[in-house]
Amino acid sequence: MQANIVNSYGGRHKGLPQTLTLDHVSPATRLLEKRRQMFEVQEALDAQKEEFSRREDAFRRREEALRKKDLELQESLIKFNKFLQENESKRNRAIKRASDERKQREQKEAEITRLHEQLAQKMEDELALKKQVAQNTKYQEYLNNVVEFVTEDYHEIQELLNRYQTLKDANHDLSDRQRAHEQENEDKRVSFSNFQKERANMILNANNEIASLQKKLESAESLTYRLQNEVDSTIRGMSDKTLELGQILSSVENLLERFEMHMHAHKQAREDKKPAQRQRSAEELEQEGKRAMEHLDEIAMYMTDYKDIVDDWLPVRTAR
Repeated sequence: MQANIVNSYGGRHKGLPQTLTLDHVSPATRLLEKRRQMFEVQEALDAQKEEFSRREDAFRRREEALRKKDLELQESLIKFNKFLQENESKRNRAIKRASDERKQREQKEAEITRLHEQLAQKMEDELALKKQVAQNTKYQEYLNNVVEFVTEDYHEIQELLNRYQTLKDANHDLSDRQRAHEQENEDKRVSFSNFQKERANMILNANNEIASLQKKLESAESLTYRLQNEVDSTIRGMSDKTLELGQILSSVENLLERFEMHMHAHKQAREDKKPAQRQRSAEELEQEGKRAMEHLDEIAMYMTDYKDIVDDWLPVRTAR
């Protein structure tokens, strides 16, 4: 335990008891010695606790003093920062006021320069007006003389000026109306010229279209005449073919009747089947053609039978 205390405080403390060598003493003596050492160690620890408490109080007082000084220092810094901010704000206001005053001074100087220029211009205008008044004085005298000589019409110069202004306005109005009428006349002339050109173009186009339609009409009439001739020729050809076909059909009928008469068929029945001689349509001709084909098939069968009969009869006759 003593060793731990020594190690805890970095070495042997001056207040700790000396360790005795008790190798050759009795256990009771050794126990008493250990108790004595423990008592001395306890006293030393108590003394150190008191020392630590005293130091801790001193450190606490120093810490409070430092904290108080720190607070005072912070308050001083806050006041100093506030002072600096106020000085900076005053400085900025002073700079802004100086800039505003400089701008106002420049504006005033520019205004003074402009006013001087206006004054010079006004003075020049005054000189020009004085010169103009001097030049117009003769007109004033002339008007006075006119009023004196024509007092029955114009009693004052203002009446004469009013009459002049009236005539001037009327002249301007007439001039404007003349220009308007001239412009209107020019517009009408241009419009009439454009209208004539458009109508001439329309007439020319119409004539061209009439000529084209006349050519088309002539071509259509020529085509109609040619097609009419072709139709007439076709009708005549169809009539000839119809006649030829009727003759062929009649020949087939006659040939079939002859075979039937030869084969002892009833002629009356065949005559009932003969179609009436009349103008036939294309469908009727087609049906009669089909019927003629059937008749030709019958004729072919009759001829085959007749040939078989002849072939059978010839050997018998030869044998006789």
